[in-house]
Amino acid sequence: MKIPKNTQGVVLTRINYAEADRILTVLTKDFGKVSLIAKGTRKEKSKLAGGIELFSVSDIGFIEGKSDLGTLTTARLNKQYNSFFNDLAKIEFGYSCLKLINKYTTTETGQEYFHLIKQLFEALNNPKLSLSAVSVWWAIQLSNVTGHSINIEETVEGAAFDENGHYVFEYEMAGFKSTQDGPILSEHIKYLRLALLKGPEWLALVKGGDSIAATIAPYLNSFVEYQF
Repeated sequence: MKIPKNTQGVVLTRINYAEADRILTVLTKDFGKVSLIAKGTRKEKSKLAGGIELFSVSDIGFIEGKSDLGTLTTARLNKQYNSFFNDLAKIEFGYSCLKLINKYTTTETGQEYFHLIKQLFEALNNPKLSLSAVSVWWAIQLSNVTGHSINIEETVEGAAFDENGHYVFEYEMAGFKSTQDGPILSEHIKYLRLALLKGPEWLALVKGGDSIAATIAPYLNSFVEYQF
C-alpha cells in the first residue's frame, strides 16, 4: 500500500472530470508540480472541495499513481488570499501569473517557485500595493528565478548607473541603455533593486512608489510577454 505524501500546495489549474471529480495541477512545496485527481470534489458535501480553491495555500496529501496522475487524499485550506477578489484587474493578472508558473514548473521544480507564488498572493492581497507595484515585483522576481535576469547592476554598455542619468529599456539585452531623454531614471533602478532583494510589502514603503511603479511597469510587463 502506498503511503500518502504530505505537503503544502497551490492549485494552478482545475478541470472538471466525469460527474463529480476534478483534475488538478498543483505546485507543491516539496514535490514540484503534480497532477492529481480530486474525486467527488464537485459534490455538495465533499471534504476536499474547500482545500482546492484557487489563490490559496492548502495542506494536502496525495498518493502517486502508476501514471503521471496521482490521487488527492486530503486537502485542508491553510490560507486563502481573497481580499483582492473585487479587483478584476488584479484577478486577471493573478490568473496570468498562474499560467506562467504552470508553464515553467515540472516535477523537478524546487521550492523557489512555490515561495514565489505564495508571495505573489500576499502582494495581490495587500491593499497598500497597486497592481503596477505588484507587476513590477513579479516581473523582476520571475525573470530572476527562471534565469532571465534583468540587469540592474550596470547599463548594457557596462557602465555604472548615474544618479542624474536617463535610460531606456532594451528588451533583447534585458537591461537599460543610457540616453539623453529616456523615461527611466535612477529612482526606477533603485526601486527595481528593492523589488529584487526584498518582499513585495517593502515596495509599499517607498515614497512616491506608485508613480515610480506606474512608469516602469509597462516595460517590465512587455519584457515578460517578450521573454516568456
